[in-house]
Amino acid sequence: MPPTLASLVHHSALKLTVRAGEERLDTPVRWAHASELADPVPYMEGGELLLITALKLDAEDPQAMRRYVKRLAGAGVVGLGFAVGVHYPDIPKALLDAATEANLPLIEVPRRTPFLAISKAVSAAIAEEQYRAVTAGFSAQRELTKQALSDGPEGLLLALAGQVDGWAALYDASGAVVATAPEWATRRA
Repeated sequence: MPPTLASLVHHSALKLTVRAGEERLDTPVRWAHASELADPVPYMEGGELLLITALKLDAEDPQAMRRYVKRLAGAGVVGLGFAVGVHYPDIPKALLDAATEANLPLIEVPRRTPFLAISKAVSAAIAEEQYRAVTAGFSAQRELTKQALSDGPEGLLLALAGQVDGWAALYDASGAVVATAPEWATRRA
């Protein structure tokens, strides 16, 4: 399973606090990206946790924050991480209200948590997910090879049907069904 906002918030080393959008924490995070651009949307693909310090934003202007948050949400940004204690001692009310209104998760990042640590946590979780997928693929390949060598086509089909949680069929060159697994799959094949 890919990392989610919840998994990042529960990562003990990061010390993140949810300030808005609590009901959307199960959203998968495709990447964490830091940007101080007033409009980072052209550089986003969707699925990002955007990390900001509000260096180039008037985070106390309610209208500006509504427009900013609306554009981020429209671009598929799944959450906004705001570093407190850098340019603002706390998350400005205008930004908090805009995120709440747009139902965009707003995560408070303490000054002692570098954005790089968040990016590394996301990257590590993505790599772990990819490793699990590759490992599962190798395991499936081993099982299918074992079945093909020991139990022939019937064993291979049974193992394959189990791997895909469905059914499998083997056809000859003329298109005739040679074997199926499980047995009821003959009707479908």
